[in-house]
Amino acid sequence: MNIQKNLDNLKIILPKAPAPVGSYAAFKRVGSLLFISGQISLDQNGNLIKGKVGSEVNLETGIKAAEACCINIIAQLNKACNNNLDKVKSCIQLAGYVNSDNNFTDQPKVINGASDLIKKVF
Repeated sequence: MNIQKNLDNLKIILPKAPAPVGSYAAFKRVGSLLFISGQISLDQNGNLIKGKVGSEVNLETGIKAAEACCINIIAQLNKACNNNLDKVKSCIQLAGYVNSDNNFTDQPKVINGASDLIKKVF
């Protein structure tokens, strides 16, 4: 599997892995497993994508935010693997949180933005 080729085909350029904003570790290795801490949705210019899905931003923007967050996850993964993503065998779990209006019910569609990107890359 050539993950960098997949990223190139998707026209994804990984940003520098964001530094932790708090007192947590960006990633933790336990045996052959690697855990990536929560990431935020930063656009290509490093700006935070924000707003409640369903009232302040639409579903499409929410999906784009999830994809941006996923790109930051992959950037952390790349850093943890010393710039060799081909060391990655699979993704065990992807968890996500959606800032949404109380009446919004399509949170799974938003998180699928990240899940679908993981499937395409890996």
